[in-house]
Amino acid sequence: MNQWGVIWSVRDSFIAGLFATLELFITAALAALIIGIALCYLSEYQKKVLNRVIIGFVSLMRAIPFLILAYLLYYGLPLVLMGVLAYISRDPLGLGIVFAGHLVTFYCIGTAIGLALRRIGGTPLTVWHIIWLDGITPWLLTGLIMWWGRRRALRLCTTKYSLTTRKNLPNGRLTIVQVSDVHPRACAAMDHTRIPELKAKIEACRPDLLVLTGDIFDEFTEPEELDAFCKLFGELDAPLGKYYVLGNHDLFHHWREPSFGRADLERGFAAAGVRILEDTSVLLPCGVRVVGRKDYLYTNGSRFTAAQLMPGGPDDHYTVWLDHEPRDFKNAAAAGADLILSGHTHGGQVWPAGAVGMAAKNERNYGRKHITDRCDAIVSGGTGTWGYKFRTQGRTEIVCITITTEKETSQ
Repeated sequence: MNQWGVIWSVRDSFIAGLFATLELFITAALAALIIGIALCYLSEYQKKVLNRVIIGFVSLMRAIPFLILAYLLYYGLPLVLMGVLAYISRDPLGLGIVFAGHLVTFYCIGTAIGLALRRIGGTPLTVWHIIWLDGITPWLLTGLIMWWGRRRALRLCTTKYSLTTRKNLPNGRLTIVQVSDVHPRACAAMDHTRIPELKAKIEACRPDLLVLTGDIFDEFTEPEELDAFCKLFGELDAPLGKYYVLGNHDLFHHWREPSFGRADLERGFAAAGVRILEDTSVLLPCGVRVVGRKDYLYTNGSRFTAAQLMPGGPDDHYTVWLDHEPRDFKNAAAAGADLILSGHTHGGQVWPAGAVGMAAKNERNYGRKHITDRCDAIVSGGTGTWGYKFRTQGRTEIVCITITTEKETSQ
């Protein structure tokens, strides 16, 4: 057998080596690109200390022999990354735990695929090794998810629904704007700096009725944020009124003692012309009824039943039913609700939280649900986000609902 015959007989090893070399090249090129861009960006700050550190790092990389550098990267980089992961995940309520959760998920999925392909072997396994990039791919995917999730969280949308009813409405038409789950905080998607944007979107809907379905504030809300948003609600025009129901965070101490109390909340909303409804039914002069329920979690279930709120049952008045948590839909419809508006779920915000919420008795995670022939429920994804600027489920939104009276058709 000549030399070419020997090479051909072990061609699989040569091909595997070629792919391994390409894998190392791609990995090194991506890492160098990311590090280079980061260092270039940092050097633009023109700070002497920072520039000296960058120059020192580059000089060190040039001075260390390649084999020693490769050894340090191969054995040291995983330890560094594990340390970084442990550090950013130290806060159970922080964005770091979300990063870690996605990273671990990608690693588990990738490991499962790799183990399955080992049974097959050959080209599929070789291709997978290239895609996997020695475990760097999960980090790249997690980074991409974090970037996309931040953009999704910060994009404030107006979600519109069109409904019809056989009941009489003022001028045959009613426009409702729902604001829910704002959670104003600098590290979250909504704070006082975005009030002009929020105000413009609400005013563009020209609401007849403005409803706030809970968790407008939470235990992390600072007094400045409370005052700023109460001022916003006072500046908004809604001819039929502004109504608010408490959520499970507005006054409840889940994580810490809030910086404001019930008296501050009531005073701020009173100045804004917003009426707080707690197991209360209000019949407006135009014939529309607004019912506001106490929050189930906040009261630990100690609240009026739907039948107690409307003992007379369904009637000719169009009834807007406000309940922070999306539960008890059928009883509300049986009591006479025509439109149920809820929040609480944030549309899941971070997958798979929505599925967990549905298992915890939420009857809808997000969007519209048809309850009966005359009753619909709408669950908002939240006008803000809880905890951080990140979302992979639902929308950061205000909800604009237009209800029109059906015209009777002559026989």
